[in-house]
Amino acid sequence: MTGVDSVLVSGSAVISSDYFKWFVAGLRKIFGGRFRVYETLLDRARRESILRLKQQTRELGGNAIFNVKFESFNVTMGARGGIAAIEILAYGTALVPKRTG
Repeated sequence: MTGVDSVLVSGSAVISSDYFKWFVAGLRKIFGGRFRVYETLLDRARRESILRLKQQTRELGGNAIFNVKFESFNVTMGARGGIAAIEILAYGTALVPKRTG
């Protein structure tokens, strides 16, 4: 009898910003507008976390992932509360065929 197991899988990525992006974001605080420099960091971290999620699923022998969710975290440094890095955690349920034998 064959079946499928459901397994929790996850992938995370921490992407750091450089001083130039930090400076530009500081100007945005003063003048207002979108924080495009951080939007690109979020997109990059999201893509990397999904790649790691898929890799873990493949390592387990899984063939599908359902109910994928994302969590984001700001990693701050110093008393001024500047964002030093952004972490994205992606997690979901992988379907892994049961091994017979």
